[in-house]
This record gives sequence, C-alpha cells and structure tokens, in this order.
Amino acid sequence: MKKPLIIGLVLVAILAACFYTLSKRNTSVGSNNESTTELTLYCAAGLRQPIKQIIETYTEETGRKVNIIYNGSGALLSQIKIGTGDLYLPANIAYIQDAAQAELIAEYMPAAYLTAVIVIHQDNTSIQSLEDLTKPGVRISFADETAAIGRFAREILIKHGVYAAIEKNIIVTKPTVNNIVEDVALGSVDATIAWGAVARHHPNLRTIEVAMFTQTRQATAIAVLKTSRTPAAALHLAHYISTTDQARQIFQANGFEVPALAEKQSDR
Repeated sequence: MKKPLIIGLVLVAILAACFYTLSKRNTSVGSNNESTTELTLYCAAGLRQPIKQIIETYTEETGRKVNIIYNGSGALLSQIKIGTGDLYLPANIAYIQDAAQAELIAEYMPAAYLTAVIVIHQDNTSIQSLEDLTKPGVRISFADETAAIGRFAREILIKHGVYAAIEKNIIVTKPTVNNIVEDVALGSVDATIAWGAVARHHPNLRTIEVAMFTQTRQATAIAVLKTSRTPAAALHLAHYISTTDQARQIFQANGFEVPALAEKQSDR
C-alpha cells in the first residue's frame, strides 16, 4: 500500500513542478519588458525621411525595435486589410477615415501636415505656374491613386476644372511620391505635383507654390491598428510620433508642419 502512495506523491510533485515552470514562463512572457516588443509600422513613402529618423531616436531611447513597411498610402491600406500590424501612418487623413470605416483602427492622432507643390528641375525656366503644365510638349510624371499625393492632386485639380488639361501631358504614373520626384530629378520628365517636404531633399530641384494647394494642406495621422497584439506598446509609439518634442523637431527639420498644441489635445 505504501508503494502506490509514494508513487502517487512523486507524480503529484512532478506535475506541480511542471505547472510551476509553465506558470513562471507565462509570467515572464506576460511581463516582458516593453523594450523587447517588436512593432510593425505601415508608413507612407512620402514620410520616409522624418519617420526613419524618428524611429531611430525612439529605438535609442526605448530599445524597442520597429519594422517599417513603406509604400503608397492606398497600397498599405490594402496590405493592412489582409494582414496584421500595429500602426498605420498614411500621407493623407482620408486614408485613416477609410480605415476607420473598414473598422481597422482602434484610435488615431495627428502627426504632421503636407503641402503639395509643382516640382521642376532647378534649370527649368519654362514652367512658372500651374497653367504652364497644360502647354503642349510638357512631360509630367504623376502619382497614381494608390498614393496620397495622387489621390489629393486629382481631387483638387478636378474640383478646379484643370485636371483634363493637365492629364493630356501625363506621360507616366508611379506608385509613390518619391518615384515621381525622382523622375524630375533624373530629367525623365519636366514636372510633377508632389509634397514639398519630399522635393526639398533633392538639391537640383525647385518648387512652385500653387494657391489651391497651399489653401488645402493635408493632415497626416498615426493610427493604432486593431490587429496589434501589443496595443499598449503601439499606442506608446503613436504618442511618441504625435506629441514628443523630439518627433516634432524632426518633422519640422524635414520641412513638415506640425499641429499646434491645442490640436494635440483633441487626439482621438
């Protein structure tokens, strides 16, 4: 009788040890330091320059790794609809609204502003205004509608009744704002319409302001996705991009405007 009892006690002790080990392991995973959490950020190509710098600073400060996927805002939204990730930063808040309607985001907050401009080579003297883009022989590279600048520019130009006259000079369309700016920098085309903050990184280019664009600057916003497995960490990064002095200074240094503090208080 004693032998079965001893065996039973041994088995109970082994099971208890196993449960204790599993419990400690789960506790360790659950209380993992935030710095070990990896995040995935879907970011519009036009925001690459400031976001790259902001994330480098963020990683230095927190130790947290952030994987960034760059593409056109619309293309990124398509990826999000069929995949997973933590944050979404398009170059036009219209895409945030699209994502909200699709019930993909938990919350969002403002990040920066972009203004569209005409971009030409610094040696180009034949283009001085939007009207010049309608002249015969002008070669234009234009972003397609999966890019925020392409969607925005088409909507504004159509609204003002000038898109049809410009469209006949579009010889190529590209998926991101970076692509169309590079076309002008390489001399492949004469002009494009792009975000001014992107064009400023090319020393051989110059920009022309257009009233209809400056009067309708576009807001960007950073959203926490419902697919995030670590929403607290994702929200922490969203706040860092949206509100910290470090991020705001980097945006401004790269030619972006940032929301006033009063606007920050109305985060959603």
